[in-house]
Amino acid sequence: MKSIKHLLGHWLSCKDASRVVSQAQERSLSAFERWRLRMHLAVCDKCTRFERQLQFMREALRRYRS
Repeated sequence: MKSIKHLLGHWLSCKDASRVVSQAQERSLSAFERWRLRMHLAVCDKCTRFERQLQFMREALRRYRS
């Protein structure tokens, strides 16, 4: 039987999760959006990797501008 965490993580599709990760760079997410995203990232390695890549690129651009 799948865990509750695993089931909750799939309330948000990878497509929607990547969209929310991108939007989080530009605006504050609601508490519910943050919760859904965290649940998804807890079970999805690919989306977690995508989030880390965006963070890396954002930091690299910030350092380049300095």
